[in-house]
Amino acid sequence: MKKHDKILSIIFLLIMIVVAVFWVISTNTWTKMGTISAIVCFVLFVLLVLRSIPTLTAYILSNKPDEVMNRNRVGNRKQAWFYIIVWVLVSRILLLIIAYAMLIIKNGYSGGLFEKLMETWHISGIDAASYLGIAENGYVTTGDAKYHIVFFPFFPDLIRVAWYFTQNYLAAGFIVSNVCALVAALFAYELAMLDMRQRDAMRVVKYIFIFPAAFFFLIPMTESLFLALSLMCIYFVRQKQWLLGCFCGALAAYTRSPGILLAVPIAIEFTRDLVQSYRLIDKRAWALKFISAVACLAIIPLGLLTYFYINYSVTGNPFQFSIYQKEHWSQDFYLFFDTARYQMEYAVNKFLAGESSSFLGLWLPNLICIFSVLIIMLKGAKQLRPSYTAYFIVYFAFVVGATWLMSAPRYFSVAFPLAFATVLLTKDKSKDVAFTILSIVGSVLYLAVFVIGYPVY
Repeated sequence: MKKHDKILSIIFLLIMIVVAVFWVISTNTWTKMGTISAIVCFVLFVLLVLRSIPTLTAYILSNKPDEVMNRNRVGNRKQAWFYIIVWVLVSRILLLIIAYAMLIIKNGYSGGLFEKLMETWHISGIDAASYLGIAENGYVTTGDAKYHIVFFPFFPDLIRVAWYFTQNYLAAGFIVSNVCALVAALFAYELAMLDMRQRDAMRVVKYIFIFPAAFFFLIPMTESLFLALSLMCIYFVRQKQWLLGCFCGALAAYTRSPGILLAVPIAIEFTRDLVQSYRLIDKRAWALKFISAVACLAIIPLGLLTYFYINYSVTGNPFQFSIYQKEHWSQDFYLFFDTARYQMEYAVNKFLAGESSSFLGLWLPNLICIFSVLIIMLKGAKQLRPSYTAYFIVYFAFVVGATWLMSAPRYFSVAFPLAFATVLLTKDKSKDVAFTILSIVGSVLYLAVFVIGYPVY
């Protein structure tokens, strides 16, 4: 390990030791299973970061230009796009049919597929109802609808646009989500083709759409829009279209709060590009390039700042959303490994109490997701593009750090580095087949507990 890597690793370890000591001092309740869960989560995260540091520094400081794989191994783009479009459309139809069949198995036949659409997908019981409400009525300050301010505005804005063509907000919501899902699939392929063979790029798309919570891409939720914008952001930055890439990043931050974290991989890509060009161009040109990079990077927070302004214009407080989140949902930000602790404690308590619905719908899927994504990224960190790994690290700490984490599988369905890492870990056909079967089985089971009404949000 090089000297600068040792220094960075030591600094990181010292920070994590301080954080761990703070956690020990501030934690009031302890259980055996909860403590073990927290420690395992902590260790896996630390190992992931330590493994990523040498790869990241070598990547940033390297003078070797990227090997442009999409030029060396050109695939048939038209054919690939055709297969992707068919795949997305067929998978949407299959999801509708499978979920409807599950509802019939549960309740018996009581209406057609479209008549039971809201019941099948619990539109009124998940965040979809809030987004549709914002699209129809905007943000308000009275009644239960005042809490809608915690939901970001870009998705409802697009639903409102689609409404002019459908005259139905539910239909508009489905259209926006599925169009964005298609865009996400195409950009996932194009981004993967910058580094992979066509077969592997197609597998990236496959895994994104068969991970257990991928069915949320179908319904009026922000997942497909956020994923599409994230992939577009990174793709355009990789293509040196910095302004366009950062604009997509700003829109992602205007869609969901973790969008601001896209500044991390973008900053890494910018830094690498600046380091590579430092000796190749004159100092004046380099200085202009540096200023351009900083200016483009500054665009990304504008999405979040615009959301703050909307909070201010509606309620008089730019941070009113955080007050409602804390008061109404007990939602705050804390240490990600403490989340593993309380998730395990709830899981054990619900299992012992025989409360299968919350155990199978909420706590067990959350725990499986938290540990499985860490293991996948830990194993794939040395092969994955370092900026992608860095994005996952900050995304994991941010998302899992919620004090009332309800939807870990849904949140990680939009963490695109997971699909890239999975492809790198399943180059062997037997591993690919095994992981594909495992993902599909997990998807069917998770969809089943969602349809039958378990607390899947």
